[in-house]
Amino acid sequence: MAERKSFFRERSVAEIRKLELFQSYKQRGLVGKISDLENNEGLIIQARIIPGRFFSQESTGEDASRMCYKHGDLLALIQPRTRQDAYACRDIPLALRAKTFSQINDKEAEINFVGYSFWPVQGNDRRRRVVPFVWLPEALRLFAYAENRAGSIEVKPYDDAARVKKEGATVMCNVPSRRKKLPRYHVKMAHVPVRGETERRAVVWSLRSDFEVPPEHRQWLMKYNYEGDAEGSDVFTFYPHDIAAYIAIVRDYNKQHNLTPLEMNPFSLFSRLGADFHKKLCNNVLIYDPSVKGNGHLRKLHLAEKSILIGRAIKHFGHDEFAFWNPERDGKLRDYNWQV
Repeated sequence: MAERKSFFRERSVAEIRKLELFQSYKQRGLVGKISDLENNEGLIIQARIIPGRFFSQESTGEDASRMCYKHGDLLALIQPRTRQDAYACRDIPLALRAKTFSQINDKEAEINFVGYSFWPVQGNDRRRRVVPFVWLPEALRLFAYAENRAGSIEVKPYDDAARVKKEGATVMCNVPSRRKKLPRYHVKMAHVPVRGETERRAVVWSLRSDFEVPPEHRQWLMKYNYEGDAEGSDVFTFYPHDIAAYIAIVRDYNKQHNLTPLEMNPFSLFSRLGADFHKKLCNNVLIYDPSVKGNGHLRKLHLAEKSILIGRAIKHFGHDEFAFWNPERDGKLRDYNWQV
């Protein structure tokens, strides 16, 4: 796999082990301990984050994390379920997310959501849309890189057709890779809400993307539901390149004084606090894993573990403090500090 660009460099296990280290043997209170870490401090988690049901006698920590990423708990957004209900709904997606996130009532250590999901209310593609928590701050990092180091994300909308009002626009975007010597990804965002005060409330739930050549992680994501599950196995999962592309779409339409993509945005834009928490997960935290050889059985967090801890942080700090971008409080998204 190609090496990461310097903007996306994270501390290695060896580098984290050289920090002033603390230990945590319980899941309770982990969010606060991680959030309180200074840049020169590290935390070793001695408790297992992935729920026990994803472990078998033969599975490694990596196996269990991969299963959890594919089959872990998802927070189903409170949302309209038919086109008629969507037309009648006055709440924008931001308000629906805030309402949904506020209803997480479990104790911190019992929260195991890896992301949230929503369903289209119209069209032929009725697959559930899945947004893993870990990709939300990663998309902000990718957007910041594109804006500051890579000449921005190119956006070319096709929004002139009459049916755009009911079906949304198609927008072509060129998103940089996070790895060296790899070309930009050509992303086609479909069903982007750009017009129609009433119709846009239904369009947004059908949002999806297509790649000319998909990122490697997305290309190899194959998921089959368990035999007894009522839902089919085929879902649509958003990745940071999709979300970064949508942020760029919001940027360009805002310049035209069209706030519809922003107001209908289905992705949670994290505050500086949320972004900083993700930065610490990547650079200041290790977890004990007996299946890992060497390094004292320590490794960095897997995607599912980061997602679970981010879900717990949303509960701990609250939606508005953690998972909501307030420009007056947080400044521009492109100006978040991602460097170690």
